[in-house]
Amino acid sequence: MKITNFLALGICLLFGSCTMQKSTVQVNDKGTEWEWNKGTIVVKTPERPAGQESVIGLALPKMEVVRVGFVGLGMRGPGAVSRFTYIPGTQIVALCDYEKERAEKCQKYLKEASLPKAAVYSGDKGYEELCKRDDIDLVYIATDWLHHFTVAKCALENGKNVAIEVPSAMNLKECWELVDLSEKNRKHCMILENCCYDWFEMNTLNMAQHGVFGEVIRAHGAYIHNLAPFWKHYWKKGVWIIICVILAMYMLLMVLVRWRRPSIFIVVTVWRL
Repeated sequence: MKITNFLALGICLLFGSCTMQKSTVQVNDKGTEWEWNKGTIVVKTPERPAGQESVIGLALPKMEVVRVGFVGLGMRGPGAVSRFTYIPGTQIVALCDYEKERAEKCQKYLKEASLPKAAVYSGDKGYEELCKRDDIDLVYIATDWLHHFTVAKCALENGKNVAIEVPSAMNLKECWELVDLSEKNRKHCMILENCCYDWFEMNTLNMAQHGVFGEVIRAHGAYIHNLAPFWKHYWKKGVWIIICVILAMYMLLMVLVRWRRPSIFIVVTVWRL
């Protein structure tokens, strides 16, 4: 009986391993289509709408003054407001945060620089009012991660250029939507990650775009960024516990993936020329 059970289990495992290799297009809960192809996850690149062009190399008409609105003034936002007071040719028009007190507090940077007060917006929909203004050229986004895409989408839909703290979106569907909005409205959509624009990174991207590496099918990287000293700024009322649970589940998933396919470690990036 034990031998029979062992053989049955072996057949099931063999059958399962074979079916896992089958290439079948799947759709995740965010609407992204993907499939296994010889041990590699292949993500479908959506077609660019007819008449729409890439924004790589996009140059807008020269502006004598760049008028800026800031959304998200918790931890990183205030520093951005302060830095912009030192940049010639910029004007801080509006400040927005869910908590009105945070936005009001940032007026001190303008006062110290002898600049006029900015309009203040707050609450759930404050950013929408800011984005609808016709005297703003750039919306600088430093909200919590889950609202980066929401605010950026609203800004682009209202004809504004956007600069977004990392990450710019939480899934591929949102990434492609930002790409499409940027292309459709001919406005800049820039992610504020300084490491992306160092010489090494830009040179490597240029080499990849010119085919120096052939077809890029896999990338592997690492980044240690200890945020422990800043947790009190990010997490409230035990949210950090939820984050730890999510990270633990993610690591478990990686272990399971590597167990099923020992040679696979996946990093997904969005790139469409």
